[in-house]
Amino acid sequence: MVEKIGEGRMAVVFKARDRFLNRMVAIKILRPEFTKDAVFIESFRRESQMAAGLSHPNIVNIYDVGKEGNINYIVMELMEGKTLAEVIKAEGALDPQRAAGIARQVASALSAAHSHHLIHRDVKPHNIMLTADGTAKITDFGIAKAVTGETLVGDQKETVMGSVHYFSPEQARGGYVDERSDIYSLGIVLYEMLTGKVPFDGETAVEVAVKHMNDEMVPPRQLVPEIPQDLDDIVMKATAKLQTNRYRNMDEMITALSLVRYKKHAESYIAAKEEEAAEGTGVAVSFRHPKAEEAPEPPVRESRRSARTEDEDEEVRSEKKKFLHPQRYLAIIIAVLLAVPVSSFVYDALHKDEPVQQDPASQTQTATPAAVEAGKTVTVPDVTGKTMVEAEELLRPLGLKLQIELELNSDRFDSGQIMSQSPSSNSVVKSGQSVRVNISKGKAQETVPNIVGKTQSSAKTVLQTYGYKLGSVGQSYHSEIAKGSVISQSPAAGTALASGATVNIVVSMGLDPASEAAAQTLNLVETPLDDALIILQNKGLTIGAITYAYNATVPQGSVISQNPGAGTIVEEGTAVDLVVSRGAEGTEQPPEEQDPDSQTQGSVTIEINFGRAETDWFLLRVAVSDPINGSRTPISNKQCDRANYSEVVTLNGSGRDGKAYVFFDNVLVYEYALDFVDGTYSVAEL
Repeated sequence: MVEKIGEGRMAVVFKARDRFLNRMVAIKILRPEFTKDAVFIESFRRESQMAAGLSHPNIVNIYDVGKEGNINYIVMELMEGKTLAEVIKAEGALDPQRAAGIARQVASALSAAHSHHLIHRDVKPHNIMLTADGTAKITDFGIAKAVTGETLVGDQKETVMGSVHYFSPEQARGGYVDERSDIYSLGIVLYEMLTGKVPFDGETAVEVAVKHMNDEMVPPRQLVPEIPQDLDDIVMKATAKLQTNRYRNMDEMITALSLVRYKKHAESYIAAKEEEAAEGTGVAVSFRHPKAEEAPEPPVRESRRSARTEDEDEEVRSEKKKFLHPQRYLAIIIAVLLAVPVSSFVYDALHKDEPVQQDPASQTQTATPAAVEAGKTVTVPDVTGKTMVEAEELLRPLGLKLQIELELNSDRFDSGQIMSQSPSSNSVVKSGQSVRVNISKGKAQETVPNIVGKTQSSAKTVLQTYGYKLGSVGQSYHSEIAKGSVISQSPAAGTALASGATVNIVVSMGLDPASEAAAQTLNLVETPLDDALIILQNKGLTIGAITYAYNATVPQGSVISQNPGAGTIVEEGTAVDLVVSRGAEGTEQPPEEQDPDSQTQGSVTIEINFGRAETDWFLLRVAVSDPINGSRTPISNKQCDRANYSEVVTLNGSGRDGKAYVFFDNVLVYEYALDFVDGTYSVAEL
């Protein structure tokens, strides 16, 4: 390590040299108070490892994540520059074009992260670095869930919601967070870049959070009138309270930022440049176009005149006189005067039987004879919310033209209404100019998500996230889809449907009792205990009491008997008790039967990775057993979201020979060997 270059509430950053690759790097080391929280450490490691897999020019590269003793660290790219927060503090509101450029770079980085199913959750100026050449790089994916005094958390303390001034309303509510939550945060960052301050502030974090949920945001253009209307619209759309009213993804926001028009005020720009030049040199300097001033004709250089002979000058003057002869002028004027009526006469003769037609474009964009004389100053009226016909009626008498630029989706304006205009209302312009407008195409039509196979509650949550409502709920028996899960939906997944519409579902009632498939018999006699437990879980049966007895005929560790008895028809969810053989009397028992540690109680903390889940939402079940306490199910059918990547679970038991079985939607995905004495575990290969 070379030196300490920064520190925050959660970590200290050092500048260091990578001796192997001979390069300078930054090492971020967690503060000691966070190393005692196992849940936080797991979250920190998981997020950092996922971020390390991202490669993008606007994301700070993570080279390594590790632990040395009690020190948890991240090795990352060393950035030479300032944070965006420092730039805003030093410069205040940024130029709109510069702010949009930074936002576009950050959006590009977040788009790459979202494509890998990684949500940042903590987009803010403090996590955006600006290099000397203007490149913006986003950092701190690895500690996006870390707990600080400026964050709010949900019911699970490992789930950090984000920095209070920049997080979304759904984060404030502890609701469902997706990629559009990052869009909201980036919208707040863009707001701060344009105005120099955040839209919501307060004395406490809770006060600010409530404002994010309930208060309307003051449009940035009301604070800084120089902000283009297009950019103002982008901020307001990105920071909509409802996720469905924001951009659907970062790529849409990038497109909108790329289409912003920046109007340069030429006169003020020229005046500023002239004033700047005069201050620097003490001499008045003009930057205006030559036609704008009565500039004298440049003098002819003496060297050129001396090169001509008197005869050449006389010849040139003679040619000019020939060209400017009055008779030539008269002939040209007469020809022009005669050409116009003659051409009109010929055209009328050829088209006298045809009806007169006008170009619709000229009808809508050209002022009528009653309009204001071209070149006079007029005040631009407000045409937002108007239809094309209504706008033309307002603009035509003023000699202004109507020009359509874009047709965009809008939640505020109906189809055919004008969303925005440039120049803005009350601007003073000269008649004859065009008013550029964007036209609404109405609300964007979302596509219905796939909810087949999800539980009814999960389906409802997903539909609400996409802006839909759960409609009628039917029920039907199904031989493959578990009870309580969705069998079918209407409209089908992928169908275009307006926001706010309802989606109907049919939910499985499980197997038809009258069908042969519903009648399952169970015979676990002489089955090894580990295999018997797996069979019970796969059949949806509950593990009951497990006891041990000596038996000379049944191998040690295998089932002697069961209750309900072998061959009995059992229903799903039935508890099955097992008696397990110790072997013949005098048989040497397993170590846990002799070892005093077998009576020692303890706990083991395991991390369950969601990578093997086949659906976005699934039911988690964890079964645990040990020779002393038998079997139990500490987690039964808990609904989980694969986007959370993993879950940390603490299991209690006795001895060194515990087992844990993890099921996703009743399918065994992990098997753990647990040592409750030392608190360690290992994962068995399936």
